[in-house]
Formats: sequence, C-alpha cells, structure tokens
Amino acid sequence: MKAIAMIAGAIALATAGPIGAEENAHWSYSGAEGPNNWGKLTQAFDTCGSGQNQSPIDLTGAVDGESPALVFDYSQVGVEEINTGHAIQEKVLAGNFVTILDQRYELKQFHFHSPSEHTIQGQYFPMEVHLVHQDEQGDYLVVGLLFEEGETNHLINQLPSFRNKRGEDPYANPVDYNELIPGRQDYFRYKGSLTTPPCTEGVRWVVFKQPLIAAPEQIQHYHDLLGFDNNRPLQPIHSRVIVE
Repeated sequence: MKAIAMIAGAIALATAGPIGAEENAHWSYSGAEGPNNWGKLTQAFDTCGSGQNQSPIDLTGAVDGESPALVFDYSQVGVEEINTGHAIQEKVLAGNFVTILDQRYELKQFHFHSPSEHTIQGQYFPMEVHLVHQDEQGDYLVVGLLFEEGETNHLINQLPSFRNKRGEDPYANPVDYNELIPGRQDYFRYKGSLTTPPCTEGVRWVVFKQPLIAAPEQIQHYHDLLGFDNNRPLQPIHSRVIVE
C-alpha cells in the first residue's frame, strides 16, 4: 500500500481547471466575475449559485465514523506544470490510482490554492493542494492536503518551477508524490462539489487532518506564480454530515 501523494489538487479531468472543468464563460476570484457571481455568469455555472452541496466548507462538527482505508498506487511519477490562469496545476502521467472501498480512481492532476479553501474549526491554512481523481464513470474523488509553514518541503523543491529548467522534457525528472503522505489515514470526508465553475456536485471529498509542512518561501512561491488569492469562500454545510 503506497501512501498517496499529496498535493492536490487536481485540476480537472486531465484538462479541467483548478478543480473543475473549464467552460467558455470567463470567471475569476474577484470583482463582477468573482465567486459571488459565478452562478450568474452563464447557465452552465448555475450550480455554483443554486447548489446545496457546494465546496469548500468549514470542517467542524464532524461525527465519528468508519474511515475506509485509502490505498494509493502512484507508480507513474513525473509532472508538467501549467498556469491555467486560475491555479498552478501539475499535470501527471496516466496510471496513478487511489482505491477506497474497492472503487478505483485515477489521478488526473493536482493543483495549489493559496490560502486554503477548506478550514478546520474556522482555521485557514496558508496553502491547500488538491489531488483530483476520477473513476471510469467520471465521478470525482478529490484529496485535500493542507499546509502549514515550517521547514523546507523536499518534494516541492523537485517541482518544475523550482528546478526552473526551460526546454527540458517535463517528465524527465520524476517527482515521487508518494513522499507526501506516508502513513496518512486520518481524514475528514463529506460529499461536496468542485470548487471552481461549473461547481459540479457529487464529488467525494477526503481532507487529511494532519497538515504537511512547507517553508514560507515555498508557499509564497506558488501564490506569486499566480499573483492573487485563489480560494473560493466557504459554502453553507446545509444538512450534510462530515465524518471523521
């Protein structure tokens, strides 16, 4: 059982944006095209405004429950870094999977949000990575990894923008995401949505409780590459149950 790679995010099926498929309508994180108006920009984004199971949320009031084992098998290591305009995304090779309750999901990409999108009992974190997976039916499983400031994170230093070598084969220097979460199985889980338009619901969310550590300059690096905060405001929990 290989520990799953952190970072997360995954930006859409192999091509979708920070957690979500890109649509023609332009959207942003501020102003008239910001989160409060996503649902009004186009009918395709209607769920962003009308959905009852939207993400992110404050992870509080969780109930005790069984936490099925997550079995990570990230064997095809290597990434290609892309600035989508909404997040810094790491495109990955095919053939990386996570299995939960005998259901297998393939990793499509991971991406960065700074500051975090989810909170734990109201506490924000300086960064959150989303590992975006899909199964054969197209259903999403997203793994969220929260970051705190501390020592240098060795794995992050291996990512393309830190190597800063233009023109090289992006997959020539494998990045072993398995280093990110050795032994991590303590998590929150709930049903939510993509956190970017079209805000598709029915997403299975897993957010690990124990934050990863990265140096302040590493966290700031990913914020500066994008140039603005790219976290969607917290959404109402409504009648959902958060399990831990």
